[in-house]
Amino acid sequence: MSTKCKYCGSSCYGSGCYHSPTGKHEHRDDQSHCEWCGSSCYGSGCYHSPTGKHRHGSGANKCIWCGSTANGSGCYHSPTGKHEK
Repeated sequence: MSTKCKYCGSSCYGSGCYHSPTGKHEHRDDQSHCEWCGSSCYGSGCYHSPTGKHRHGSGANKCIWCGSTANGSGCYHSPTGKHEK
């Protein structure tokens, strides 16, 4: 399944989205991949993310920052330290 940027509908990742507030494409409809770069990784290493960390689309009751099904605090990848779904 090919995902699309939520702001402009492009299948591109990274810079170049003129409708996004960050200027970068965001694909929030895929829980298995980073919304900023398309990687299946979690944690640090996303060059397109404003935080430098991969953030996946929501769904499947998983944290968007680490992939855990846990709730509350304890997410080392989240900027807030909390699991977000």
